[in-house]
Amino acid sequence: MHIVVAAKQVLDPDGVNSYALWGKLAVDASGRSFTVGNLIPHIINAYDEQAMEAALRLKDADPSVRITAVSVGPESTAEVLKRCFALGAESAIQVIDPESAAADGFRTGALIAAAIRELGDVDLVLCGRQGSDYDQGTVPAVVAELTGAAYVTLASAVEAVAGGVRVTRASPLGTEVVEAALPAVVTVSNELGTPRYPTSRGMLEARRKRPEVREAGALMATMQAGWSPILGSVELVEVFVPDVQGHCEIITGESPAEKAEKLWQRIVATGVFDA
Repeated sequence: MHIVVAAKQVLDPDGVNSYALWGKLAVDASGRSFTVGNLIPHIINAYDEQAMEAALRLKDADPSVRITAVSVGPESTAEVLKRCFALGAESAIQVIDPESAAADGFRTGALIAAAIRELGDVDLVLCGRQGSDYDQGTVPAVVAELTGAAYVTLASAVEAVAGGVRVTRASPLGTEVVEAALPAVVTVSNELGTPRYPTSRGMLEARRKRPEVREAGALMATMQAGWSPILGSVELVEVFVPDVQGHCEIITGESPAEKAEKLWQRIVATGVFDA
C-alpha cells in the first residue's frame, strides 16, 4: 500500500495565543498576516501529525506500506517534511507555491491532487481533519473530488482490510465504523491519540534526506489540462486580532462554604438564576 500524508506548515497555535493574550500580536501592512517574524515558530499542523501517526500505525501492521509526505507552501515547508522524514516517511514532495499566503484550500487541494496523479500508484491519502490556523477543512474534500477517491472524515482509527480500509469515525452520536474501497481519502481527528515522537536515529537520517521539489505553476497546468475545473476558490482577505483581555473576579472567603455562598449570590445578581 502506498500512502500519501498531506502535511501543512502553520504558526505554533500556542505561540499565537500567547502573543494575543500579551497584546503583542499585530497585523502587518497587507492585512493578511501577523507581524511575528521569527518569534513564533512554524510547526507541522497538529492534525496532520496525527494523520502521519495513522500512516505509521498501518506501516507497523504491514512493513510493505510506503509513506510519501506532501506539503504545499513556501520554501520553509521543507522543515515540515523533515519532520515527516524523521517520523518514518520514505519520500516527500514539496510543492513551492508563491500564492499559498492566500489560504485557498481549493488551490492547495488541487496541487496535492496533481502531485498524487504524478505519483500514479497512491492507494490512500491521509489528511488532518482541518488546519489549526484557518480551520477550513477544505483540502481533503477537494483531493477526494479531483482524484475520484472515496472520502471518509473524522477518523479515530484506520485499518487495512482486503481491498480497502476500515475507518472508525468520531461523531456527535458516538463512534461508527465504515469501510471504503481504495483509493480513498481519510481525514484524521485528534481522537486518534497522541502521535509518536521521532527517534534520534530518525532525526539524524532526516538531515540527509531531501524532498522532491515541484513548482505550483507546472502542477496547476498539468491538472487543468487533464481534469475538470476546480470547484471553487477562497481568498484570505483580512485577519484581525480579537479582544482577548481577561475579566476575572476573585471570590474570597474563610472557608469553601463561604466562597460557594458568595459565588451563588454573585450568580444570582447577574440574573442567570433566581434566588
